[in-house]
Amino acid sequence: MSQERTSPPKKSVRWSWIIAGLIVLVVSGGFALNAIQGSFTYYLTAAEFVHQQKDLVGRNLKVAGKVKLGSLSKKDNVYYFIVQFHGKEFPVNYAGLIPDTFKEGAEVVVEGHPLSDGSFQANTVMAKCASKYEAKGLPPLEQQQAH
Repeated sequence: MSQERTSPPKKSVRWSWIIAGLIVLVVSGGFALNAIQGSFTYYLTAAEFVHQQKDLVGRNLKVAGKVKLGSLSKKDNVYYFIVQFHGKEFPVNYAGLIPDTFKEGAEVVVEGHPLSDGSFQANTVMAKCASKYEAKGLPPLEQQQAH
């Protein structure tokens, strides 16, 4: 009886599987990268924002600064105010609930996107009032950790 040897699979079949696998990886990586980039929110100071504003139109951002004294107004449940930092400022429009700590002169972080007219459309406004949240009667953190 003669035994026939079976020939190994063709190399072209192996290469086609490798190439198909690489294509799937590249496409999947592209989708993942696109999803990750869409979820990033840049955090800038008002001065940084004003400097880069034209390049950031349409991007989701968080911008920190202070509410300019004398700039706050409200019309038809829309708040208008100016955020400033180190001499740079920009106007903000916001329709929604304002935190209790929000007032002129308060530190604020606005989240939203810049508009082509130079204003900022905020979706979220976070205000900080440092004196309201200071702990009273507690030793500094360094002293608490020493015990």
